[in-house]
Amino acid sequence: MADSAVPRDSQSAARLADALMKVSALDDLEVRRICVVDAMERLRLRLSVPEFDDKKIHMVAMVRAFGSVPDGWRHLAEAVQHLADYDLPSRHAAALAHPVVAPLLAEPHQNELSELLAGLDRTTVPELAAVYHSAAGAHFGPLPGIVHTAWDAYQLLAHTNRPADGAPRTVRFLQELAVVLTPERGDAIRSWVSRQVRGSVQDNLEAQGILDKSRTHTGSWRTEPDHPAHVLIRLAPSTGSPDRVDLTCWANHGPAWAPRRRAERSLPMSEVRRCVATLIDREEIRLRAHRGSLVLEFILPFSLVNEPVEEWSRHGAFGEEKVWDSEFGGPPLGQDYQVVIRSLERIEALQLHRVWNERWDVLAADAGSARMHRCDEGDGARHEHLYARLVEDPAVVLMTLGSPPDGQHGRSELLTGLQAGLPLLMWSRSGPLTELARVLAEDALEGELTDVLGRLTRLRSAPGTGDHGGGGSTGPRIAVLWDDPNRLPEVPEPIA
Repeated sequence: MADSAVPRDSQSAARLADALMKVSALDDLEVRRICVVDAMERLRLRLSVPEFDDKKIHMVAMVRAFGSVPDGWRHLAEAVQHLADYDLPSRHAAALAHPVVAPLLAEPHQNELSELLAGLDRTTVPELAAVYHSAAGAHFGPLPGIVHTAWDAYQLLAHTNRPADGAPRTVRFLQELAVVLTPERGDAIRSWVSRQVRGSVQDNLEAQGILDKSRTHTGSWRTEPDHPAHVLIRLAPSTGSPDRVDLTCWANHGPAWAPRRRAERSLPMSEVRRCVATLIDREEIRLRAHRGSLVLEFILPFSLVNEPVEEWSRHGAFGEEKVWDSEFGGPPLGQDYQVVIRSLERIEALQLHRVWNERWDVLAADAGSARMHRCDEGDGARHEHLYARLVEDPAVVLMTLGSPPDGQHGRSELLTGLQAGLPLLMWSRSGPLTELARVLAEDALEGELTDVLGRLTRLRSAPGTGDHGGGGSTGPRIAVLWDDPNRLPEVPEPIA
C-alpha cells in the first residue's frame, strides 16, 4: 500500500485528475463544491481549494490541494464515490487515490494489452458502449460519455468484483471486443486473454472453465439484425495501363451507413475474379458472428456493366475436396448472395444525384406508388422519346432494357435511364427479357422496400424465365442494377 504521507508525483496527480474527469456526477459545479466540503469534513481539516467553472481545471486544483496533506486523496476519493453512488468511474478514481491492492497486471502484461487496444475507441469501434455494457452488466450502468477508448473502459472494469460464475468482467469485455474487431486484432486479444488466465490460474480445468464462461453468449448483446451487411467492390479502368483494373473494396455491417475500406489495389483484369473471391472470404470471417444476410454490390464502369459477376466463383472451402466444377472450386456468388450492379459513372456524376435521390424517395415511399417502364427491343434508337417519357413520369423507378447494354441500343437505354435518375434497371445479359420476367419484376415493386431487392435477385433462379438464346443454360442470366443514392462508398468531392 502506498504511504499516504508521501507527496504524490505529478504523473499520479494527472492520472487521478483524468479519472475524476470521467465521474459524471462532478460535471456540476455545485456538486464539486459539496464534494470538497465533504472531503474536508472527512479529513477534519480546512483547505484552500480554488473554484473554476471549467471542470478539468477545477479537478486539477482539487487534486493538488488534497494531495498536499496526508490521506487527502483517499478522503477526496471517498467523497466522490459517495456522491457518485459508487459507480465505476468513481471506483477507478478511488483505486488510483488509495491503491490498497497490487495492480491486477504486471507492467509488461499491462503494456502489451495497452498496445493491443491502441487506437480502439468509439469511432473505430462503434459498438464499444454496447460491448462494455454487456461485460459490466446493467447494475453498473452505461459506459460514461467521457470514456472514449477501449483501454479506459477496460480500466473501469478492472475495479469490479468477480461475478459469481468466476469469469472476470475484464475478461468478458476483451472477449466481446474481439468479436467486433478484424480477425487479426481479435485473435491477438483472445490469445492474450488465454495466456493471462492460464498463467494466473494453476488448475488447468479451472482456467479452461473461466475461459469457457467468458465466451458463453459472446455477442448475444447484438439484437437480431433486420439489415444485411454490404460488401462494395468498385472496378475502375486503370489510368496507368489499359490491361489493368483499379479495385477498391468497402464493407458495412451495422444499420448505420459507415463503410470501411478493406482493400485498394491495381491488378490485371485476369486476376480480378480471384481477388474478389479472396476478399469475400476475408469478409465472411469478419462476419462469422453476423446474423443477417450479405449483399454484394459491384460498382462497374460502362465497359464492364454486362460482366456476369453473379456467376463468378467463390473459393472452395475444403482444399482438394471440390463440390463445384467452377473456376476456384466454390459455388457461384449469386447462389450465396444478393449480387447487384451499381454505376460507377453515375456515382461520380454529382450533377445527376438530385434526380436520382428523387426517384429513390418514390421507391422508399408507401408501397404502390412506384412504377416500372418496359423498353422494347430497339427503344434505344429512340432515346430522346424514351427520356421524355421517363421525365414525364417521376414515379418510374425501375426500367427493363430491351437488349443488353453491350449492344448500341441497350447501352443507349441504360444511359438514358441513369440520366433520368432511375435507381433500378434490369436486363438479360444475352437477349431480351421474357414477358414472365417483366411481370415478376413489376410485381416485386408492390412489396415493402426491404423485400424488393430479394424479389428481383430471385428472378435469376425463377423457373421458366430463361433468356432468349440461352444456349441451354440452366438458369436465366439476368442483371439487376440496384443503386441506392444514400449509400455511397465515398462521397466524391466536386472539382473546384
